[in-house]
Amino acid sequence: MAYSTKAKKPWVKAPVVKVPRQVRPWSNLQIAIFEDFAHGQGNTQIDAYAGTSKTTTAIEGLFHLPTGTDAVACAFGSSTQKELEKRTPENVPALTFHALGYRASRKMFPRTLLEKNKGEKLYGFIKAERGDAPETNEVRDSIAQAVALCKGYLAHTSEEIDVVLDRHDIDTFHDKREDFISTVIKVMDGCKRQTNVMDFNDMIWFPNVFNMTLDKYDHVIVDECQDLNGAQINIAYNSVRNGGRIISVGDERQAIFAFAGADSNSINNIVSRLNSKRLPLSVTYRCCKSIVKLAQSIVPGYTAAPNAEEGLVEEIGESKLENMVKPGDFILSRTNAPLMKWCLLLLKSGVPANIKGRDMGKSLAFMIKKSKAKSVEGFLEWLSEFTELEAARLVKAKRDPSVLHDKEECLRIICEGAKTLADVDDNLDKLFKEIPDENKVILSTIHKAKGLERDRCFVLANTLKIGKNIEEDNLAYVAWTRAKNALYLVR
Repeated sequence: MAYSTKAKKPWVKAPVVKVPRQVRPWSNLQIAIFEDFAHGQGNTQIDAYAGTSKTTTAIEGLFHLPTGTDAVACAFGSSTQKELEKRTPENVPALTFHALGYRASRKMFPRTLLEKNKGEKLYGFIKAERGDAPETNEVRDSIAQAVALCKGYLAHTSEEIDVVLDRHDIDTFHDKREDFISTVIKVMDGCKRQTNVMDFNDMIWFPNVFNMTLDKYDHVIVDECQDLNGAQINIAYNSVRNGGRIISVGDERQAIFAFAGADSNSINNIVSRLNSKRLPLSVTYRCCKSIVKLAQSIVPGYTAAPNAEEGLVEEIGESKLENMVKPGDFILSRTNAPLMKWCLLLLKSGVPANIKGRDMGKSLAFMIKKSKAKSVEGFLEWLSEFTELEAARLVKAKRDPSVLHDKEECLRIICEGAKTLADVDDNLDKLFKEIPDENKVILSTIHKAKGLERDRCFVLANTLKIGKNIEEDNLAYVAWTRAKNALYLVR
């Protein structure tokens, strides 16, 4: 399954323009954290709640590290890395976990080249070797998604991959499930053998499967540690020198990305594995006092800044939402289906709005294509049969079918009033059409809104499941703390 690659011109990174170090009054909690950066022993976990200036605090901490030691600031994603890079001290690199893994991979395989579509190409060779007909773009995308997630989870067996497929609602299309899983395994095996090229996901996978030696630092600072997957966590562990320190920063109550490959208990696992002491960063500079008081029902230690305004938390009925919401506001929901209803209603009323998440739109569009139906009625009949069979399989495997039922409800909503499937496709285009955020009402699941904030947020409170389990409570806390000044609980 070898294929040729062409050498590309070396990429030259533009110089980083540093911004001035922040000068501001620091709280007692922040000063205690800086003292730990300067003189602390052993590993530390900083429990930083929503809006508590955790990144700013961690960056200032870097300026307090002991002279003569080195450090690396590890970022969860490229956007965070670019922001960190402008603000860290000159001698402290800000790198993504992928960059750390890539450096190690290039040391073991110095001639390896980057290949964006490595997994898709390998899949194409596998299909050709079997004499199968060419597949659609959707099938290739699904295989690529499964392979990428399995690399992050470090899932290699059929049983582990089967769980990943359900957790991420990955469509196996017309393949038997065992055949789809077998193909994923073959593509992963091919990726492991093809060390002359690597893709984005190989950057964190290769160091784990080849037990690579990573660059070592005296201090490894890990941001957003609640969102890390298994491969990334291992890279952090293996980047610190013997006798060095890991300082992890994150909010265990914002651990809501288990469905996206993150370890939902990563902070407690890190603390346990490293015997980390814990320091609080609990004063929020984002949320008003009223929102903080509500959030304290889930996170008792959450505190408003001394100069925070009182703000507003108000319960409203659904009948008021349409007239109150305005461009720039968030409408947040635990699930997707209610967003479909409200977005269509707002659009019909002339209010610019769309749903955050083009990937969801593509997934729904493919369900229509997959059905091969010729009419709306035929599609809905197929949808009922498909959902019944798939839900039975999930229940038998003791897995949660709620994502499946949410998708079914989404599709039924966008079919309402549609005369043809072309009308349904038009509805999807309208719902997910991207326009600047400030010019529209942004409807989003809580998951997709994490890390964002708005002055006013409308939370569809009836979609929350507070009290069911910790992750459901976390979702409510994340939803409420997206708002800075006004939070409306829609019931």
